[in-house]
Amino acid sequence: MSRNWMQIAIAPFLLLSLAACSASAEEQTDEGLKAAKDIFTGDIVEPNEQIKGVDLFVPSGFTIQEDSNETNIVLMDNSDSYILFINPNEEQDSKLFYDLVLAEKKEDIIVQETFVQNERFGFIAVYPSSEDLYEIISSIGGVKLTTISDEANISTNMEQMMKIVRSVQVGA
Repeated sequence: MSRNWMQIAIAPFLLLSLAACSASAEEQTDEGLKAAKDIFTGDIVEPNEQIKGVDLFVPSGFTIQEDSNETNIVLMDNSDSYILFINPNEEQDSKLFYDLVLAEKKEDIIVQETFVQNERFGFIAVYPSSEDLYEIISSIGGVKLTTISDEANISTNMEQMMKIVRSVQVGA
């Protein structure tokens, strides 16, 4: 009998300690922003896939969906989808996607940061999609990648997404 009470008494502490171990959305975005900035300002990420005249880096475990084309590429990682939109009419320094996000989501954005280097403009933004999910947008010029992420994967997704966006080469 005392053993059952001991298990009941310990259970809340165990749950609290497990919850404390997982990073919050704020901690996840801080880590993700640092990684995204490092990738944006670092060397170009070498493409490892090509689809219809677009070269891009596809992380391990990701697949390109068959219905993708040169302006809309759908990547899958297990059941998570990533939508890559390429506007060939926009230059590397374009702020079109950034301005659109600010116009549509400015009040909801949890975190956003812009990056400028060598006539390139990029940004990353995170805002709530639903109670436990977040939409992430990563963009450089006329290339934009979006996904829906759970809290535990925000940082990883921000990093992977900037790698993908940084790697895109159209007509290479």
